[in-house]
Amino acid sequence: MKRIILLSLFCGMFAGMNAQDKQETHYSVSGGLLADANFSQFRTDNGVDYKTKTGWGFGAWVNFPISEHFSIEPQLSLNSLQFQTSNTTANLLMTDGKIRYISIPVLAKINAGDMFAVTVGPQFDFRTSIEDNNNVVTKEDFKGSNISLSLGLEAFPRSKVSIFGRYVFGFSDIDARSSHDASMEYKISDWQLGLKLRLFGKKTTTTYKATTVTAPVRVDTDGDGIYDDEDKCPTQAGTLKYNGCPVPDTDGDGINDELDKCPTVAGVAKYDGCPIPDTDGDGLNDEEDKCPTQAGPKDRMGCPVLDKDNDGVPDDVDKCPDIAGLAANDGCPEVPANVSKSIGLAASGIYFGNNNATLSSRSNASLDKVVTIMNENPTLKIRIEGHTDNSGSADANMTMSQNRANSVKAYLVSKGIAEDRIITEGFGGTQPISDNTTAAGRMKNRRIELRMVY
Repeated sequence: MKRIILLSLFCGMFAGMNAQDKQETHYSVSGGLLADANFSQFRTDNGVDYKTKTGWGFGAWVNFPISEHFSIEPQLSLNSLQFQTSNTTANLLMTDGKIRYISIPVLAKINAGDMFAVTVGPQFDFRTSIEDNNNVVTKEDFKGSNISLSLGLEAFPRSKVSIFGRYVFGFSDIDARSSHDASMEYKISDWQLGLKLRLFGKKTTTTYKATTVTAPVRVDTDGDGIYDDEDKCPTQAGTLKYNGCPVPDTDGDGINDELDKCPTVAGVAKYDGCPIPDTDGDGLNDEEDKCPTQAGPKDRMGCPVLDKDNDGVPDDVDKCPDIAGLAANDGCPEVPANVSKSIGLAASGIYFGNNNATLSSRSNASLDKVVTIMNENPTLKIRIEGHTDNSGSADANMTMSQNRANSVKAYLVSKGIAEDRIITEGFGGTQPISDNTTAAGRMKNRRIELRMVY
């Protein structure tokens, strides 16, 4: 129990110290009256059980402030302590009676603001009278004085009326009998709960004028944290490294030299301040160059001109990129004259049934010649064009011309010519070569034309 009380008191002291007001406040000497109830008993060494009995006390106090939170407070009071035990052991100092003391506690007082204070200090007790209800002991059986330790808490310590509680722990053996057992000591144990009334003293405020020292005013015009007298660029925010000047950007590309890998050549952030590269050196930067590692002209998006057959016609427009040819023939060579003539003669010998797309057997000899020519010229392709006169509807004529061209193709394929070497197209009656008003003219217009191409 005592340890808990002591711990609470010391916690209160530290709390008061941490709660100190930072403002300087002064208090005058104050004082007044006090009254309390005493709950006392003897502390003995042999385990005699004394009951806690109630007594009284009253007196006066004076407080001398040392600082805002610390003061010394001596008190003077008359205390009546009552002791009683039912123990019948022989030679007890007192079994039922009262002792009156004049008590002088000298307390150190620590204020935790205006709400609480902690008090601690020695207490000197001087015996004044004895009352023994059993008429066994006399005044001379008790020592005239003793020393105790007083520990307490006070609520509202700076108000007119405050409440206090304290514990008085006696150090001295108060048994003065010459015949008493040396192993038996009687010490005071007293709880006090009371009120204090302040009759004089108050809080005071000291007004003083502090000496003002004017420091030199240092200006930082650009607000960069470097004073103008040390700033080489006082109107431009900068850095300490550059003596108050901005980080330079020599090439003016918006990337400071400290981050610019090409500080003297304007560039872009993506390439750390360097220009967009042109790896192949063709004048077109890599971001726009479709062939960044091969030089090429801008009109070809930086890609080189390819001409596999070296005929002067670029591959992308050369219809015969693997065979040297003529620009006038889209990069393809001219079909030999004898081949063109033979193909033309063969076309004139192709016949169909009347008003249908069925090949006449008379056409076989001419078509076989075409097969021979194509086998002899494996790089050539053949274009089969079907034509009609203007008899009948245009749609029917268009269908007829396409079907007849397809019939010729089917024959050639049946003879082993690859389909991808044959192109067919029907023109109907849109490309007449003679007058459709005569029977002879209409016959000429109903025809198949063959063209060898690359």
